[in-house]
Amino acid sequence: MKKIFLTIIGVFVLLTSCDVNENLNIDQKHPDEVAGATLFNNAARNLFDQMNDCSVNTNVLRLYAQYWAQTTYPEESQYTQVTRNIGGNIWIIIYRDVLKDLEGARKSVENSVDNPDKDNQLAIIEFINIYAYSILVDTFGDVPYSEALDFDNPSPKYDDAQTIYMDLLQRLDAAIGSMGNSSGSIGFTDIVYDGSVSYWKQAASSLLLRMAMRIADVDPTNSEMYAHRAIDYGVITNSASNFGIKYYAAYPNTNPLWVQLIQSGRSDYVAANTLVDAMNNLNDPRRYVYFRENLGADVFDGGVYGDANSYSGYTHLGSILEVPDLEGTIISAAEVDFLLAEYEERFNSGTNAEMYYDNGIRASFAEWGLFDSNADSYLLQSDVAYTTATGDWKQKIATQKWLALFNNGMEGWTTWRIFNQPTLNPPPDMTLGDVPTRFLYPISEAQLNGPNYDAAASAIGGDSKTTRLFWDIN
Repeated sequence: MKKIFLTIIGVFVLLTSCDVNENLNIDQKHPDEVAGATLFNNAARNLFDQMNDCSVNTNVLRLYAQYWAQTTYPEESQYTQVTRNIGGNIWIIIYRDVLKDLEGARKSVENSVDNPDKDNQLAIIEFINIYAYSILVDTFGDVPYSEALDFDNPSPKYDDAQTIYMDLLQRLDAAIGSMGNSSGSIGFTDIVYDGSVSYWKQAASSLLLRMAMRIADVDPTNSEMYAHRAIDYGVITNSASNFGIKYYAAYPNTNPLWVQLIQSGRSDYVAANTLVDAMNNLNDPRRYVYFRENLGADVFDGGVYGDANSYSGYTHLGSILEVPDLEGTIISAAEVDFLLAEYEERFNSGTNAEMYYDNGIRASFAEWGLFDSNADSYLLQSDVAYTTATGDWKQKIATQKWLALFNNGMEGWTTWRIFNQPTLNPPPDMTLGDVPTRFLYPISEAQLNGPNYDAAASAIGGDSKTTRLFWDIN
């Protein structure tokens, strides 16, 4: 009888235990739904990492801008894109690691309740989404857009690059207009601006200005309109609001430059002669920050671009690039000032062009820790001063903008694509006609999305490294 009683008690306990402990079957460490803020931060981090990286597999744009030269293996400086599938890697990072996570973040925020910051959060997600698509267009030309990110459609069509750009400009304008300072941003999880909506709005407006000026040669009417709107919204005005991510001293949250330049233990890069010669000719004090004096005091000698240079024989990159917590800036006050100088020349009779040109130089000096007095002395040089420097306004602005964008390979390369300034050095046995103006589509697209790939390649004038993008007409 005692055994039967104990058995009944055991069954009762088992049944009641199942009812009480049902939540134990839920894996708390692997939830079915990921929080929107987590997805957003992951997407933003991946975007910043891609733009700041210098891996030969994913970002060779400091080489294409001819800020850096290579040592033992110069293939990327000789514009080989296929061996490492560079275009394919960029494609995967932006579509899968940035845009797909942003899509999840957007859905999560849209479904949130009692969220007073919803409008701002959606606007910020929209801004990063637009930034990512602008990278794709500025890298490849026509890309999947209207049919992208649909798992049920593995073969999306490619949309016309200029049509995408105009849609991005409209969307970005709307997103900025919906940002309000009365509510918060991404909250305490904001890894960029620590919750400051006003800074997010400045960054988005600065991207609007950048994109507007991209199309100045092909659509001056819309270029002026969107640039004017960006200025009215309020753009980045000083380094405190630079659009950049704060990295940390401890891996894995370090700047990817540190990973490639220091943690790897390799010596793959030296300063390029294109950049060093230009700065030597201008007696530019930023040389002491951009470079090391490893060849002797005040001696700067860049490696031959496109050649296999001796690491010990040429000027090394500055130690500031090897700091693990170097901020990963992708829109700076200096860039914005030069965009404003360009706007003044194109659309306002050059009235304030000199002021913004000077401001751009000063902002660059400040960004790299130099003093106002250094900038003052530099601007007094006849070959730097806006009224006396060599060339027309395009050459003057492009040259100083390119010098200021030393750690932003994408914009440095794009400055050359737009203005054909400064004059680059073709690799040995090549001509300037061999310098890439875009990246090849991924090999996988030709294999798995053949008809749409073929149509896109034909539409842009051929899937070639030297096919010009729609805004590159000079």
